[in-house]
Amino acid sequence: MALRRVLLSLLPVGLLVLVFTLAGCSGPTGAAEPSSEPSSGGPSGEAAASPDSRPTPASSRGPARNVPRPVLPEAAKQNTKEGFEAFTQYWFDTVTYGLENNDPNVIKNVSRSDCKVCNAYFSDALDSATGGGWYEGPRWRVTGFLSDMSRDPLKQALGQFLLEESASSRFDAQGSILKSRKGGNDNRLKEIYAIYEDGRWLASQLGQA
Repeated sequence: MALRRVLLSLLPVGLLVLVFTLAGCSGPTGAAEPSSEPSSGGPSGEAAASPDSRPTPASSRGPARNVPRPVLPEAAKQNTKEGFEAFTQYWFDTVTYGLENNDPNVIKNVSRSDCKVCNAYFSDALDSATGGGWYEGPRWRVTGFLSDMSRDPLKQALGQFLLEESASSRFDAQGSILKSRKGGNDNRLKEIYAIYEDGRWLASQLGQA
């Protein structure tokens, strides 16, 4: 099964979410003399503005910020065809989140350690995060999911599906586009192998059918 090289719609255009917290600052314990100097907040002495905590999607201006992680649907916790399908969509949503938020670890949380495509995405997200770049997209939509839920000797279930992919870009630290894709749907079946253990699904491999 061809993997990263042939899987056009499963590979990114080449992501740890940066959780912004404000550390509380307290003044000295002793009383201080009033200062005649204006505060650093500006000529009027106003305090510096707090960082913008609004959710901001990834764009050409920068990576996503303050965007909630995808929530695992209740259906995706079930060892059923519907659960397998819901997990497959969730896996792709998680990869998008990891790439756009420079958060490689979320990809690991839904993947087995020997999943080659999963590890490739993890590496892409990590490289982007450490290099100061970011992704905008891709986003995927799973359609036409099929599985008879039988297991192979490795206890893996096989699912087949079609995949719609959005346009996407990868940016360097200066905001220049390194790579871009138009997206689309090649109408060719894709495959996912996954294992259900300890009450959850984990992706073990993905590729072209």
